This record gives sequence, structure tokens and C-alpha cells, in this order.
Amino acid sequence: MRLHRLAASAYFAVALGAVVLGLVIGSATPAWLVTMWYPPGEAVEGVPLLPVLGGLLLLGLVNGWMFWEVLRRPAPAGMPMGRAAVWLRVLLYADVVWLLIPSFLPDLVETVVSRALWVPALVLLTVVVTGSGRSFRLALLLFGLVEPARAVVDALADDAQPLIFVTPAYRVSIMVTGLAAFVMMVMVLLAQRRDGRWSRGTLLVGVGTFASAFLVDLVDALTKSGAIESIAEAMDVLYLVWLARTARELNREPQRAAPLRVPTAVTAVAAVALLMVVGPEYAPRLTYTWRGEEGMDCRLSWAPPRVADIPVHERGRAYLCSVSKPDREVSDQELIGKGKAACARFADGQPVRARPALLALLCPEVIGRRHPELLLSSAQVERQRAEERSRLREQLRREAREEDARCRDPWPALRTRFQATASYYDWDGQPYGIHDAEADTSRDAERIWDAYQAESLAVSGQLALVFTPAQDWATCVTAKALRSAPPPLRRRGWDKVVEADIVSGSGRLVMQTLSASRVRFPDLARGGPGRYRLRLYTRPGVDLILVYPARR
Repeated sequence: MRLHRLAASAYFAVALGAVVLGLVIGSATPAWLVTMWYPPGEAVEGVPLLPVLGGLLLLGLVNGWMFWEVLRRPAPAGMPMGRAAVWLRVLLYADVVWLLIPSFLPDLVETVVSRALWVPALVLLTVVVTGSGRSFRLALLLFGLVEPARAVVDALADDAQPLIFVTPAYRVSIMVTGLAAFVMMVMVLLAQRRDGRWSRGTLLVGVGTFASAFLVDLVDALTKSGAIESIAEAMDVLYLVWLARTARELNREPQRAAPLRVPTAVTAVAAVALLMVVGPEYAPRLTYTWRGEEGMDCRLSWAPPRVADIPVHERGRAYLCSVSKPDREVSDQELIGKGKAACARFADGQPVRARPALLALLCPEVIGRRHPELLLSSAQVERQRAEERSRLREQLRREAREEDARCRDPWPALRTRFQATASYYDWDGQPYGIHDAEADTSRDAERIWDAYQAESLAVSGQLALVFTPAQDWATCVTAKALRSAPPPLRRRGWDKVVEADIVSGSGRLVMQTLSASRVRFPDLARGGPGRYRLRLYTRPGVDLILVYPARR
């Protein structure tokens, strides 16, 4: 018995024995080690035993066939082999051996070695094949170099994991290199067919390398179990067999071979498998999810984005980002469909649960008929708010001027050049005050609030606060600065008269600006730095404050 038959038979017998042993002991580990050539780890945990052993038995059969093909001796030479063909055969067999031997080297080393074997083989293949023009072989070489170059770059940057590797540009590069590899393999098979020295079986095995990816996805979709790994390994064997057969048949004489005809049954099965992998059109596609693993990252906020701020082609994404929820996996088609149905009900005047601001992302022309404000941009909304604030400020100033005009001096007989009268509206129950212009009165304010007991006048150090009673009208406040003490207390006509001392270290006592009034009070400290006496007369709607130097 020849070596290839002996090796194939012996290997399959061992694989079959390992599967039987696995059935007896209830574990897939022996069969996994024999067929996969590495420990199972967590790949078979929680997975039914029979599907895993069935996949491993299939892999054992395929591996036996692989040994049969790899160890077969080349056919008798039909023509002398040139130096390029000899070196091509050596490189192809070296690539087969490298792929067969389990490797524990770093990823970068494995990538460099595998590309160092394949790239020279590809160059020699473009030199050896006949029947193809120079431009065809040059294009074949260029397409074949795209994927190895990207693989080496990825391996060099794997440890760093730069941010560019998660960008859309990187995903596009993956698609481009995958397409280049696909085109390269098609061109290689076409070149082999035009050369004529390779058998139809070799070409069909090469075509099978394309169908293997779809078959792996199909088995994954149907089983959802550990059997998928054994099926994937079985499909990888096709590439090894194609390499071995390509090397073995290099010594055949080139000739015009019959066109490669794929059986109709194979085409039909491939089409059905492709449809099963792709799935029905209504299958969920989770593009914009909260996890951020598959689609673009959603910058979520409590308020929906404004339509005018988003480009038209981005509004669908913005809608999906706003309505998707982390605890529900709902397809994009379903979310968009529900949104458009809500738009139709809104247009008919029917009640909808969705917020109009969200629906405006899908149907702005419908929402804008009843809510034109939702179609404004953020800049337009901010301008409207600024105009409204300006209008309110102007209204307050106008009302304050009108209130100021109504206020009169409650003690006109006591005249001084340093006095003013203005209106004060107690909007939020806050007092108005008199303080030293250059002093830090924060601690004085804390002492007043800590000891406040509903007095009309509270003083601490260089700060005095005047508390007006809660009311729905403005209080007319008159402050007069005197150089000497005024006449004795005159209580007639006033509800309360109180006095207290305040200190001015800088020689300037100022009155805070009252509400929106334009009236500016003068310096109330007419005697320079020192202690001053405050006398407050108060009745509903009127406050009179006299400030004069205290007796020393």
C-alpha cells in the first residue's frame, strides 16, 4: 500500500476510534484533539455531544482525504520543468507543511512567515502559467499583494490597537482587501484553466474554497453550536488540497483545456445556501444600537435633536439613535416603519404616542404644519429666546420707570442734595441693602441671616439689610444722606420707625440698584470714614431712610 493510502486510512481509523471513545465516555475531548489538533477549551461547554462528534467525524474524513491528496506523488513528467516551476512547487509544498504544523509562535511571526511563503509563490505562478496575457498576470500580481500587505500592517499594529482600526475607513479597507483577495483567487483559477495543465478536479477544489465560507455561515445559522468550528476546519482543508494539487500537477504539459463546467446541481446548492445565509429581507438588522459594537455610536441626549441642525441623509440615523432602547433588540426596519405609520396618523389628525419632535426627523413637512417651531434651527431658537429676554428686560425697565414716576418724597421738607427716590419690587422676598462700597460683607450677611427675626432693619458691621413686607405692589424707597442728625423721631404717619448703626471703613456707603430702576443713589456717607446712624421709616408701599454721622 502506498504512503498516501496508508496515512489516510490510518488517520481516519484513529479519528473514528476517538469519536467512538467520545461516545463511550461522554466527552468530545479525544476526538477534538485528534481532528482539531488543539485542546477544546470552552468551545464544547454546554453544547450537545452528538452534533459536536458528528462534525468532528466529518472533519476526520476530510483530513484523511487531505492526507491522501498531500502525500500523493506527482504524476509522470510530461515535459521538463523549468527552474521557476521547480521553485514554485517547493514553495507550495512548504506552504502546505507550514499550514499543517500547529504553531505557537506570536501572531506577527506567523503572519510574516505565511506571507513570505505565499507572495514568492504568487510571483512565480504569474511567471509559470501560460495562455494569459502580460496585463492579466500583472493585474493578478497586484490584486494578490493587497491582502498580504494589509495583514502585515495589522499584525504590526495589533498590540497598539490604534483608534484608526475602529473607524469606518478601516472597515472599508477590510472590504477592499477582501474583494481583492476574491478577485485574485478567481484570476488564479482562470489562469490555471487557460494554462491547461491542471485537472478539472483541481479547479473544482479551488472553486470550493469560495463556497466554503458560505457553508460555514450556513452551518453556524442552523446549529448555533460547537459543530461550527469543526465545519470551519473542514472547509480550510480545501485550500490545503488546492495548494497540494497545484504543486503536484505542475509537471504536466500545458494545453488548451476544455472550459471549466460546474455541474448544475452544484450551482443550485450554492444558490440555496447563499439565500439561507443571507436570510429573508425582513430579518432584523441592528445598525444603530446602544452597544455601539456594530453601528455608529449614538450620541444620546434627553432632548431629541433639532431637524434643521441635522443633514437630510443623517436624520434616519438620528431617529434610530433616539428611539432605540438598550433592553430591546428591534430592527431598524421595524422602528422606521412604526415612525412612518405614526407620521401618517398625525397627518390624519389622529392621536399618536410619539413626540412630534422625534417624528419631525422622519416627516418634517407633516409635523411642520402644526408645529412650525420644531423646524427651526438651534440658532433660530436661540435668537428668538434672546429677543424674548430683551423684550422682557425692556418691559421691566419701562414698568420700573413708570413706578419711579409715581414715587414721591415722603418728607419733602427735609431737603438735601444727596438723596434719591426709586421703586423697589420685592419679587422673591429678598431685601435690599446699604453697604460699604469697598468692603467684603459676605460674613456680615451670614450673621444677619443667622440672627434674623423678621425685623424691618438688620445691621451687622458694614452691611444693612431692609426687609419689606410681602406684597403685590412696588415699594417707593427714598434715601437721604445728611451731614448732621435730623429732627427728632416723627412717628406720625408711619407704621414703624427703627434705628441702627453701620460702619464705613472707606468713607462710602452705597445703596444697591433697586430692581430695573434707572435711578442711581448718591454716596450716603457724607462725613467720611466712621460710624453712621440709619433711621428707617416704613409704611405699606413707602420706605424712608435717613443716613447721618453717629455721635462720637
